[in-house]
Amino acid sequence: MQLHRVHHQILRSHHLFEPLSEAQLDALLQTARLLNVDKGEKLFHQGEPAHAFFFVISGTVKVYRLTPDGQEKVFDVIGSRQTFAEAMMLMDTPDYVASAQAIAPSQLYRFSNSTYMELLRNNSKLTFALLGKLCIRLHQRINEIETLSLKNATHRVVRYLLTQLARRPDSNSFELPMAKRLVAGHLSIQPETFSRIIRHLIDEGIITQQGNHICVLNSQRLELFE
Repeated sequence: MQLHRVHHQILRSHHLFEPLSEAQLDALLQTARLLNVDKGEKLFHQGEPAHAFFFVISGTVKVYRLTPDGQEKVFDVIGSRQTFAEAMMLMDTPDYVASAQAIAPSQLYRFSNSTYMELLRNNSKLTFALLGKLCIRLHQRINEIETLSLKNATHRVVRYLLTQLARRPDSNSFELPMAKRLVAGHLSIQPETFSRIIRHLIDEGIITQQGNHICVLNSQRLELFE
């Protein structure tokens, strides 16, 4: 596959690809595919053989599981310049433990696990880069579990809004990366509870909302809101 120059720069900025030599990156791309997917398109299903991991060039993907009673639990929302499913390369199970679906029109690379694993065996710097990525994600999940276990629903929503705001340091507004019901599922609260908390924040003059667009009028009050 011939790599677009802009894509080359984007991949090189990610620590899973930065340690690769040009020859190694070319070898990885030989077995890769550039995908353009529509909103709602599935990338893989829970239980399918895990042969690949993904890098998002643009768009948004949700990673989720279905509970035995059919409820959807969103584990992560992946945006541009992020990878997902790379942990499957190092897990004992040969199958995906969750499902992935585009929640916006997206462009992404599908990389072969077997090709990348061969590069890992021959490149210790790359191996440590991958381990670092997985450690970061592990700590993020631990923090999320602590928040979900110890804090109430209002605190979860406030922390989520502040996290989204922090990703845009030059703005006081942002777009929710997914539908409000999916945000609620991600926070392990009911959609009605999420909407009620958002309405309370609006009534208090802390935020405004138009569809999925949130504007934070007073970040200090939001941080102190419980």
